[in-house]
Amino acid sequence: MTELSIQQVALRLGMPVETLQRWVRQGKIPMQHLRGGYFIRLEMLQRWAADHQLHLGAETSALTAPAMSPEAEGILPAMARGGVFAGLAADTKAQALHAAVDLIPNLAPPERGAVLAKLVEREELASTGIGHGIALPHPRSDPGISLALPQITTCFLARPVDFEAVDGRPVSVLMVMLSDSTRLHLSLLSKLSFHLRNRVFRELLLTAPPAEVLLDTVAQLESDAVS
Repeated sequence: MTELSIQQVALRLGMPVETLQRWVRQGKIPMQHLRGGYFIRLEMLQRWAADHQLHLGAETSALTAPAMSPEAEGILPAMARGGVFAGLAADTKAQALHAAVDLIPNLAPPERGAVLAKLVEREELASTGIGHGIALPHPRSDPGISLALPQITTCFLARPVDFEAVDGRPVSVLMVMLSDSTRLHLSLLSKLSFHLRNRVFRELLLTAPPAEVLLDTVAQLESDAVS
């Protein structure tokens, strides 16, 4: 029976240890306190990750190791941290944003209202619907949150919603981008925009693939980009 420490789980999920420690305190992940640390059986972690649509990489995978600075990261770790969620029910842009914010991980409860307000403010300035059925909601200015690292939360809507996108096409995919650093945010936006110019990647997103398929595809895209 394989047991993983909280550090090993953080590596496999591509998340900061601090985030997992908070989840343990909040009862969001079933880890046990043993031998002075927190541990979980691999089989239980696999079931938990599948239930939460989180990608569970190998401990030595390109996703998790070696650790690198946020500036050097591609979009893959940010997408793993932000999670992938399907079946969001919404009939309007406002409802879609609200549903997405409710699912964003690593936010303290008081921060959700502030994030939602910032996203709405950004949409009032100009739609983040980039076309092809995809939108990139993100705050226009510092959202005032305490994220340790930038993240992208991918949400697949149950039905397309009018987002006033540049091409007039309703939106089925939201990729909510959050960072507590404007510099890191702009860097991440640039990298994500580059990959979204890939027609095959856009078409995959519109099929609402499982988290593992989506993240594996991004890993391959980023590998091809540097090869």
